[in-house]
Amino acid sequence: MNDLSFADHFGEGRTESPYWNESVWFSFSIPERRIHGMIQYYFRPNMGMLNGGPCMWDPTGTFQWNCLYYNWSHLQAAPEGGSKFDMEARNSLRVKMIEPLQRYKIDYDKEGFKLDLTWEAIGPVHELHTGDPGQQSTAKFHIEQPGRMTGTIRRHGESFAVDCFSMRDTSYGAREYESLARGGYFWGISQDSAFHALCMGEGWEANCIGGFIWKDGQLGSLVSGKRTIVDYGDFGPAKVLFEGTDRLGRTMEASGIIDPGLVFTGYTDHTVVWSLAEWDWDGVTHWGDNQEFAPSEWFRQMARGERRLGE
Repeated sequence: MNDLSFADHFGEGRTESPYWNESVWFSFSIPERRIHGMIQYYFRPNMGMLNGGPCMWDPTGTFQWNCLYYNWSHLQAAPEGGSKFDMEARNSLRVKMIEPLQRYKIDYDKEGFKLDLTWEAIGPVHELHTGDPGQQSTAKFHIEQPGRMTGTIRRHGESFAVDCFSMRDTSYGAREYESLARGGYFWGISQDSAFHALCMGEGWEANCIGGFIWKDGQLGSLVSGKRTIVDYGDFGPAKVLFEGTDRLGRTMEASGIIDPGLVFTGYTDHTVVWSLAEWDWDGVTHWGDNQEFAPSEWFRQMARGERRLGE
């Protein structure tokens, strides 16, 4: 298997594009309370900027102005001397790599919201390969890795214990979303198995253009697959079926129940409905999420009732 330890550092071969992007993302959840969240940040080194921070939500508030917490900060200068997994942002987010590809410490303390979390790998790193030109324009290099997030979150005096399955990803390359169409980025994890898929397309069915199956100790990239939407909610899928085949010839079929999710507008030109997802794969519950993305103008028209989901 290829050595992917370079994924934890700024990418080689950086161009002069102002849109060169170095991204980091970790998920967390408290499934029994339908709480979901993320820590995500983007370095834009040629602009001297750092975007991002933590967000947390549940079905009682699914917009940035009424969710449990939101501080995905745009206007931050990149911290001097900071590296991809060793930095402290202006908004107090601190991330520290404890062991490459294995363990990371995440802290935050601002506005009555405090994170004291540790992410640890439970599976191997997978490099996402896709021939889709729209996706290729958003990252030169992109990996995912299944893990577990543990620790404590405090919100205005209330303490939340966190012990959940968690995906992380990181990428580098010029990131321009204008060419990215509609689709879903989703995954599920249990103790001994995980899957991830990226499906692109409009309407009730979307074709898989990348992802992986990790099962029985073997990691295999997806070579084909499709996602079928069974039922829609207000802004995105509520029930889905995913079928996939990996390069080892293994097939999978998983059904997912998707929560309403945060209507995430951090990217400005694309809107994402970011949701906790509960997957049934071979009778085993796999917790994960679904990130349903669409051009912002399309999403606006849909939210106003000028377009319909599924069309």
